Amino acid sequence: MKNDPKLWSGASLKTVLEGQSIIDSPKLQVNSKEEAEAFLECYGFDYNLPEDRQEIEGIREEAISFIEEVLLQDGEAIDPEVRNQESVIKLLLWVSEPVASVRSQWSCALLRVMHTISHCGSYFNERYHAQIKEQIFGRFEQHIRHTSNGIYIGDIELASYESRSSKTRHSAVLKLLHKAENVAADIFDWLGIRIVTRDPLDALKVLCYLRQYNVVMFANIKPSRSRNTLIDVNWVEDRWQDIADLELARIDPEQIMYPDEEGRVTDNLFSGASYRSLQFTCRQRIRLLEDDGTRIRFYFPYEIQILDEASYQSNRHGEASHEQYKLRQVKSVRRRVLGRLCTHNSNTEKSPMAASG
Repeated sequence: MKNDPKLWSGASLKTVLEGQSIIDSPKLQVNSKEEAEAFLECYGFDYNLPEDRQEIEGIREEAISFIEEVLLQDGEAIDPEVRNQESVIKLLLWVSEPVASVRSQWSCALLRVMHTISHCGSYFNERYHAQIKEQIFGRFEQHIRHTSNGIYIGDIELASYESRSSKTRHSAVLKLLHKAENVAADIFDWLGIRIVTRDPLDALKVLCYLRQYNVVMFANIKPSRSRNTLIDVNWVEDRWQDIADLELARIDPEQIMYPDEEGRVTDNLFSGASYRSLQFTCRQRIRLLEDDGTRIRFYFPYEIQILDEASYQSNRHGEASHEQYKLRQVKSVRRRVLGRLCTHNSNTEKSPMAASG
């Protein structure tokens, strides 16, 4: 191993020893064309293969589009030398320059987004999206009844039932860029289901229904992705010892207690403090048969939100709204990707609509 003291400050070693994301490293240690090609080969691309160079170029163009459409504000622009540089070898060398410059900083910003895009994909979602959607949504929809009097799951009246079957590419990249572990495996809501009830107690009843009728396999829930900001569980347990009692319960919504937010841990720092819902991620085993008769089995994650009608309306406006959520994401990702290249005050952020989804 080459005895180079600079290696101890290298991004890769800090990733291993300190848990630092490569996204948060200001530079690399790539000092020659040969080292750049070796870096790319270890990363997974053979720069001597035309198809790999073409794929890298597609990633570069998508990264430029994301920066310009989502992150940059009026009056900001990518350094022309970096924007027009089609060789990722040059970008790797520029970001490794010993003295920081506008060129090296823009190269770093572009490579951060390129790295994220290269991980922004789900093989199973891209290849089998229609079949996955059919199996997961179908499991719920067979319990949803649309009548002249309204929408029901079992005997529980719903204000609405929604299913979302995709995220936009920009939205997925934005989401990964605010995560330390920015790989596609960390996106759990390629598919999403939202159930809106008349009151918070009915939201809890829906959750009980999903368990009782095996719509959701609770053994396959990812615990760290579960979040309850809608109804205090201890308050419920003090009043109803049995689910059957809960099913018949009726109470003034003004008397319902919300969970204590103090000490609550969440992996999503951008949800507003006033956002109220039951939210969790589950995995469903998908069963597929290829045209050649090959049987394929795998688990696929999806997100469920259950909330009452008042919370749903409240979440659509103000600090808890989806637009404000995206603004907070964009503000954070701007700082992380652009760093000192940010030239404008963050109080006037670009509209997040280009990244919505």
